Amino acid sequence: MKKYLIAMAAATAAGAALAQSSVTLFGVVDTAVTYTTGSGDGSAHKTQLTNSGNMFSRLGFRGTEDLGGGYSANFWMEMGLQNDSGQGFPSNSNNQASGNGTAGILSFNRRSTVSLAGPFGEVRLGRDYVPAFWNTAIFDPFGTGGGIGANQIYFSGLGGLVAPTGTRASNSVGYFLPANLGGFYGQVMYAMGENASNTVLPNTLVSNKHDGEHTGARLGYQSGGLNVALATGRTRYASGDLRVTNLGAAYTFDASLMNLKLTSELYKESKGSTDAKGALIGFQLPIGPGEIKASYARYKLEPANAALKPTSSKLAIGYVHNLSKRTALYATIARISNKNGASQALAGAITMPNRASSGTEFGMRHMF
Repeated sequence: MKKYLIAMAAATAAGAALAQSSVTLFGVVDTAVTYTTGSGDGSAHKTQLTNSGNMFSRLGFRGTEDLGGGYSANFWMEMGLQNDSGQGFPSNSNNQASGNGTAGILSFNRRSTVSLAGPFGEVRLGRDYVPAFWNTAIFDPFGTGGGIGANQIYFSGLGGLVAPTGTRASNSVGYFLPANLGGFYGQVMYAMGENASNTVLPNTLVSNKHDGEHTGARLGYQSGGLNVALATGRTRYASGDLRVTNLGAAYTFDASLMNLKLTSELYKESKGSTDAKGALIGFQLPIGPGEIKASYARYKLEPANAALKPTSSKLAIGYVHNLSKRTALYATIARISNKNGASQALAGAITMPNRASSGTEFGMRHMF
């Protein structure tokens, strides 16, 4: 009888523990028909079925366990999807070019973290967004969508898609402030390159043990309709450190004024002997079951001792029509102008230096 009671008590305790845990399957499937074109001799246009025009397609699992006393253990595993082809996206193991994974495979490249949260804030371990990218995600009217409306600064910059830590960092330790600080929020991150202490550059005796190390921080304030944040990050590379600083701000007017949201972002980065600057302004305006959004961005490269400073500007206008809380149709038009030798183009098009590129896309997005 005693053994039976002990077994019943253990089963009851286990059931209570399970009842305090939850796991959620979530995802986004987003596909669009996109047409982009360049200009000038040697230019090319392209028609394609793309993905992630409104939101990046993804599949993920997240869960939390209530530990009591305001504490919880959490995990988040999220992979990117190319649903136009069924392929995935590679991750990066060490924040360096040598750590790039194989293209097309499924991996938890978007996020793979475990964390402990409580009254003190949250400590998060694994692969996660770098602090500076949060400003891009939050203050761009087109968010993190990868379509033709995507952030011009991010997609044409020294960091962004070019650098392994332009968006996320692997092997990271992050800390987030608690939510009860009167509107202030913030985070810090340190990510390891995981090199041996005796690592040197090829054919030299110069130490390279810090290659791929990333440090970043972000501090913001949100109250009423105002949201403003300053973020910075540095990644150490053998080819020259990448430094990024951006300031984002948004103000959402009262719902009686149609809930208009104005956004802006200032951006500065450097790698080796090249500096770059960018700026973005935009708005989001809900109308009935949909939303109009637009942005104008300008990005300028400043190579050392160069006579010309390649500059590109982008205007994007989009409309999202919500069929339900989870499903939407969307359309976007965009145009990039180039000067001083710049040749930025939209989504697969080829344009000549100092010439323009334009595009349109029509898509559907479903969340689950």
